[in-house]
Amino acid sequence: MKSRMRILFIGDIFGSIGRRVLAERLGPLIEQQAADVCIANAENAAGGWGCTVNILKKLRKYGVQVVTGGNHSFANKDILPALDADPALLRPLNLPPGNAGIGSTVYSLVDGRKLGIVNLQGRTFFNEALDCPFRLGSAAIEQLRKQTPVIIVDFHAEASSEKCAFAQYVDGTASAVLGTHTHVQTADERIFPGGTAFITDVGMTGPERSVIGMKTETILRRFLLQTPVRFEPSDDGPMLNAVTVDVDDQTGKANAITRIFERVRFS
Repeated sequence: MKSRMRILFIGDIFGSIGRRVLAERLGPLIEQQAADVCIANAENAAGGWGCTVNILKKLRKYGVQVVTGGNHSFANKDILPALDADPALLRPLNLPPGNAGIGSTVYSLVDGRKLGIVNLQGRTFFNEALDCPFRLGSAAIEQLRKQTPVIIVDFHAEASSEKCAFAQYVDGTASAVLGTHTHVQTADERIFPGGTAFITDVGMTGPERSVIGMKTETILRRFLLQTPVRFEPSDDGPMLNAVTVDVDDQTGKANAITRIFERVRFS
């Protein structure tokens, strides 16, 4: 039995270009990194807005085992039945009761080891009507720890301070708190004293030459003219943003967190 679990976490998959990056690079990357499991945030996988059942199937084929979401989790109604049926497809835990899907799960690896995953959405500069991610997140972690000490949290939020505060709030109980949503990979990966790995934002797997995924010209028009404009996903400059987290699967404490940034050339 291994004593180290290596988790590969893919930053927000954006549009068709992000999916193509994974189609070409994820299999080799999993092998190169000797990853035991792959988690990916796919709330922008369908043209920048949500995910679909067909895309979910493709992501699983590429090698993604657990899919997390965020504020666009319900952008495509097609995905709603899957949210209820698939325990490895998450949406933010702290949405109001009655929504489709779940916000935390335990995933069993092929060798029998278990990994807990929690998906949360922040409130600062975002949706303050959501339930408290700190209280609900901490409670979910404690429940998952009854089954496994290895817990990964996808904290989907705008504010760097909120992500960092949460990571320190659960330091020693979660194995890693990995920020998503801003589509900009940060260079602040670290491990807190209690053994929780953290990065403010894993980044985006999608078009580098864009404004956080959208065509630059449409975003500039919005900023310059302050009039509504339909944003269009960019397909320029494919890149992959991710992290690996090495966790002691007996204690749940992180031993290492490593950023991955690749500019991809399609074959």
